Amino acid sequence: MSKANKILLIIFFNVIIIIAEITFGLLSNSFALIADALHNIGDVMAIIVTYIAIKVGTIKSSFKYTYGFIKAEMMAAFVNTLFLILTMFYLIYAAIQRFFEPEVIDPLYMIIVGFIAFIANGLSAYLLDHLQIEHHHDHGEGHHHHHEADANIHSAYLHMLSDALISLGVVVAGIFIYYFHIYSIDSILTILFSLYILAHSYPLLKRSFLSLIDANITDISIEQLDKVIKADKQVVEYHDLHISSPSSKDKHISFHLVLNDESIPLNEIKKITQKIEHQLKHEGFNHILIQVETTHDIQDSINCIKN
Repeated sequence: MSKANKILLIIFFNVIIIIAEITFGLLSNSFALIADALHNIGDVMAIIVTYIAIKVGTIKSSFKYTYGFIKAEMMAAFVNTLFLILTMFYLIYAAIQRFFEPEVIDPLYMIIVGFIAFIANGLSAYLLDHLQIEHHHDHGEGHHHHHEADANIHSAYLHMLSDALISLGVVVAGIFIYYFHIYSIDSILTILFSLYILAHSYPLLKRSFLSLIDANITDISIEQLDKVIKADKQVVEYHDLHISSPSSKDKHISFHLVLNDESIPLNEIKKITQKIEHQLKHEGFNHILIQVETTHDIQDSINCIKN
């Protein structure tokens, strides 16, 4: 089954969950089920965004879109994760209100529908986890950078994991209410699960945001980079350095390379740059741009200096 078809199957599962939770939530007067249904509606929207990003991400570059849609993955990851975090804050707010003003509900509906939602969300998370594994195999495992999951799929996985945990919380809350009539347990579990999801979502939100603004989120240090670029004695300095990671599969680097002799033959220049490119590829960079210059262009700074 293709990635896109698995995503469509996950969307189908969640639409069924939403219909069931809203229907039985109204019948049982369970705000927990209705709140979970609203959370699932947001997640369906997020999964749809994921589906679109997967489709758009396969579009090849053109003269108009010279980079293609390489940032679609990180854009979807950012939107999905931001929406998830906002939803978690809302659930915490609602849970606090329910804690002080508990409502009498029918716990049997909570247990049955919550369990069905837990199974469906767990299966959805399982499918998405396998998509991440397929991503690793598709792009090799030779270097550490290949072990990064597709951020877009990972954000969708977090959504489904959060749904499964919240649905499990609904089941546990229903059991406690059925046997002990402790209505506040629903609020307590909702807050705990929401805090857990927030803690695991923030790193992905930060990573996707930094990627979108072309920040350097690679794990190479300035000392490592100096060692690679300045290995040849002919290299004086490098400047106008730009490092970015537009997707979880891509690491881009570009810089101006200053050589100390204007009379270096072209084939020698090529050997110097090829050695640097080879080492940079070993560090995980797959898009490398080097502009060779003379000592007249020294800037004494590796950053891009705007005049």
